Amino acid sequence: MTISHGPALRSVSADDSGIPSEMPTFSSAPIARSTLIDRLDAFLAGDQQRVLVVCAPAGSGKTVLLADWASRLRSRGIRRPTLGWVSVAEHSEPGAALWQTLRDQLDVPKPPQRSSVDAPGLDAAQLVEALTARGTPTVIVIDDAHLVTEPLALAGLEHFLLHAPPTVTTVVSGRFDPPLRWHLLGLTERSARWGATDLAMSGAEIAALCREHHCELDEDELAAVLELTHGWAALVRIAAMYLAANPDRSAALAVLARPPRAVSDFLVGELIGALPLNVRLFLTYTSVPDSFTERLADELIGGGAALTLYELDRMNFPLTSIARGDDIWFTFHPMLRAYFLAEVNRLGARARSELHLRTANALRAAGLPRQALTHVLASADPRHLRAFLTECGTTMVLDGDGAALFGELQRARPGLLDDPFVWLLRVLDALFHGSAADALAYLDVAASRRDRPSFVPASWIDALTLAATVDAAAATGSISGDLAVDAAPTGNPDIDCYLAIQSATAMVVGGRLDRGEEVLLRGLALALHTGHPRLALRALTRLTFIACGREATDSMRDRAAKALVVAAAHDLNDTPDAAQAMTAAGLAAYLRGEQPDPQHVAAALTRNAVQDGSASPLAGWHGYVIGQLLAVEQAADKRAAIDDLRRGAQLLLDKNTVPGVTASVIPHVVWALLSVHEPLAAQLLAERAQQLLGDLPDVVVARAAVAETAEHSQAALALLEPLLEGAETTVRPSTRVTGWLLYSSAHHRAGNGAKAHSGLENALRDAAADHLVRPFLDVPNAIELLDVYAGRFGRLDAFGDCVRQNRGAARNSTHPALTEAEMTVLKHLPSGRTAQQIAADLGVSINTVKTHLRSIYAKFGANSRVAALDHARRSGVL
Repeated sequence: MTISHGPALRSVSADDSGIPSEMPTFSSAPIARSTLIDRLDAFLAGDQQRVLVVCAPAGSGKTVLLADWASRLRSRGIRRPTLGWVSVAEHSEPGAALWQTLRDQLDVPKPPQRSSVDAPGLDAAQLVEALTARGTPTVIVIDDAHLVTEPLALAGLEHFLLHAPPTVTTVVSGRFDPPLRWHLLGLTERSARWGATDLAMSGAEIAALCREHHCELDEDELAAVLELTHGWAALVRIAAMYLAANPDRSAALAVLARPPRAVSDFLVGELIGALPLNVRLFLTYTSVPDSFTERLADELIGGGAALTLYELDRMNFPLTSIARGDDIWFTFHPMLRAYFLAEVNRLGARARSELHLRTANALRAAGLPRQALTHVLASADPRHLRAFLTECGTTMVLDGDGAALFGELQRARPGLLDDPFVWLLRVLDALFHGSAADALAYLDVAASRRDRPSFVPASWIDALTLAATVDAAAATGSISGDLAVDAAPTGNPDIDCYLAIQSATAMVVGGRLDRGEEVLLRGLALALHTGHPRLALRALTRLTFIACGREATDSMRDRAAKALVVAAAHDLNDTPDAAQAMTAAGLAAYLRGEQPDPQHVAAALTRNAVQDGSASPLAGWHGYVIGQLLAVEQAADKRAAIDDLRRGAQLLLDKNTVPGVTASVIPHVVWALLSVHEPLAAQLLAERAQQLLGDLPDVVVARAAVAETAEHSQAALALLEPLLEGAETTVRPSTRVTGWLLYSSAHHRAGNGAKAHSGLENALRDAAADHLVRPFLDVPNAIELLDVYAGRFGRLDAFGDCVRQNRGAARNSTHPALTEAEMTVLKHLPSGRTAQQIAADLGVSINTVKTHLRSIYAKFGANSRVAALDHARRSGVL
């Protein structure tokens, strides 16, 4: 090894300041790298780390940057450090030349004459002693340090870096690390490291370099150059010269991506040419996939990838690595990959096809069918593609990669797009993206192709057709309980999972909730086993629908929450299923008398654009009306919100959707209209529902609500009494509770206290299990009825008190409010304690307690403790 300044260096003695001029000079001013210069200045000014290792491939701009920085240090007027610069070249000179050069540059006196048995590193140690004694700020740059290989030089360099005084900042620059014990420096927190990413040129710097070559780039061209070069300075300069020489920018950029001869010559001369043949072969084979793991590399080269990757890491070869799951994925620089792909093409068609098939099989085994598809298509044998689609086609669609699948087939194998199986995959893709109209169109085409032969078994076609028919009917709101799915399992877990979910959907619409729930749970287990979050989300959403049908509010919330966890974990929050789960969660809060989450309301009201430019609700029309209902509670203009709700309910009726589902929202809309004193609108809506849906329980209760609000109690009872007889299994819980409350209100109005109490007790009993508070908030006088009969329901009193204390409970009170002190005394009355005992408990006089009692009696119009307590309970004060 010898010390060389190379052809661009000038050997000039130091000036009076002791700052050397033996550093690289350039024919033109370097591109200003202000950010990096500032970082170097900050490193120099810091007091923690004193060694900077700059390690990046050839042409990364290391020397240019450090020389520019050094020249700026030289031009400082104050705080100018002493500067030493050494460039290393491979020769047979002794390692002592390194330290002799530094002594000369730094004007350090020669050490005493050494004996022939001096210890390794003595030159470095003597330089350390001299710089320590001097104590002035010093910067030393050792460029091309990767060429330091002589043991004596390495020992001296390690000693110097470990023991140099705090006044010395050393920058070690090279293509890869000299073989030093860097961990020693790391343990003492003396060193920092910059790599190729730190040195990469920014967009602004690339634009400036291109302008230097009289080449102005627009934003798209600049982005393309940045993507191709990743800011590698030498490649940027080559690209700038190539673009400047070729006026057709699009064609020139396309050529750069191959890459052109100038890029290949640079890469071979500076990076690839010195690599052993086995390493070059490794890089050639592993360039076939976009990125690769050690396991995939083993598949491609036949084993031994770990050792080659270690060698590449040791020599700092520009491979980017990123952790994904349990694997480390390696990626080439784009122009490097382009070079090695050209090498793959030279191997011949047969070898190239074999490499693509190996890549495809490895990616498939890694659970990456989308990435595998490109390599399957690169094979000349169509059997491989058909086998791939048979195994992975459904998987790709269910993973949200349908667009990529169909796009690749359109590009490479358009004839396969007309296969019945592929048409059904299009149906699934449209349904999972909320495009019901597209799904129906594709389903019609698939039906017309059903008699044609397919590359998949006929049982798959039958199962997918039946399941997709149910799914499309559910998406358009035209599903009925008569639609059944009777296909046997196919043996394909993806298809069987989808089939189970749609079979269960048909069962649920047909009223077989228990059987539908059982099949859905099986579908959910399959979805989780096969790793399909979209199907798992759909199964959980449909399970939430079952809970909605039962109005089991705890289950509604829990299942919706689980569905949304899956949606959030897999970026599915913008799907129809996630919107429906949020709608169900909002409805559960509404039924429980709680404030719905605004995010859930927004999801229910979200619309998505369809191909004709119109928009449809993401959660479906039923979900949209639920969202309008929930939005009433949060609206600034409640009357306008209720008017929107009325129009939404009428539209839902006109769409002739599933009658039972549509009917479920009618009572809620009727109550909303009655709450803003719109009895005629409420009556017309109830009558319209009866015309279109018939005398479903929800419609009957809606009509009874209109009658009772108009004080037509006998008409209300005539509607309700037949419905409430044996209604345990035929009427949904909230409708049944509402019916009992209207029954109680009608009898209370007629002075029949026993039946009023009985109806109220039945309402509490039916509401308590699922915490259905909403009917008590909707039915006029329901809260007052609870106040009147408070304390007379045994174990149901606790739920009754909970309803009475709900923030939405409204009462008509004609009495002045109690003061805080009066409320304190009132709360002691149910204990039965005397006025004297209450005074003692409160720490006040008996006269104070008696004064408060007289005030309470006066406000309540009572003349005894018993009367005051009765009024307090009836009015909701207690």
